[in-house]
Amino acid sequence: MRRAILVATLILTLGGTSAMAESLAGRLGITGKAGAVVPLEDLISGTSDSKTAFALGGGIIFGISRSLAAEIDVTHVPELDVEISGNKAYEASMTDVALGLQYRMASENRLVPFLGAGVDFIKGDLEHVSGANYDLKWTVGGHVNAGMDYFLNRGIAFTIDVRGLYAAKGDVESAGTKVGEYDPMSFIATAGIRLVLPESASW
Repeated sequence: MRRAILVATLILTLGGTSAMAESLAGRLGITGKAGAVVPLEDLISGTSDSKTAFALGGGIIFGISRSLAAEIDVTHVPELDVEISGNKAYEASMTDVALGLQYRMASENRLVPFLGAGVDFIKGDLEHVSGANYDLKWTVGGHVNAGMDYFLNRGIAFTIDVRGLYAAKGDVESAGTKVGEYDPMSFIATAGIRLVLPESASW
C-alpha cells in the first residue's frame, strides 16, 4: 500500500499540470547543459579547418515577467582541434560568457518556445602540437538564439538551445606579443536541465 501511494505521488508530481507551471515570472532558474560547437570560420588565421567540438556549460535565468527573462550563460569548449592540410596543428579551448534577454512564448502548456539575443565575451587558450602555448585574448561579440523549455513539473524543465555566435576577431598572443588572430564565429547547440526555484526562494 505504501509503495502504491509513493508511485501515485511521483506520477502526480511529474505528470500534473498546474496553472502557470511554465512561467518564470519572479523566479530564478539554474541551468546545466552540454552539446556541440560548430566553427563557421577557420578559428586561427592561416589554418585550413576547425573541427566540431564538445561544449558544456550552464547559467542562471531570471523571469522579469511572464514573457521576458534575463540570462547569464557560460559555454566552455575544452578541446577543439585545428588542422592544416588535414593534419592537427593546434588544440584550442574557449569560454564564452553571454549576457542576454529571452522573449518567452508562455502559455498554459508545458512547452515554452523562446527567442533571445545578447552580448558575448570570449577568450581562450591555444596549444601547438609542438607544445608551444598561446593566449586567445578577450574579444566581444553577440548572439541570437532560439530554443524551448519543456516543463516536467513546476520546478524542472528540459531545455534545448541553438545559437549563432558572431564576434570581432581576437588577438593570438605569445609572451605578450601578437602573432595572429582568431575568429570565434560559430553555431552552438546544447540540451540540458533547468531547475526553477519557487518564488519565495528567488530573492
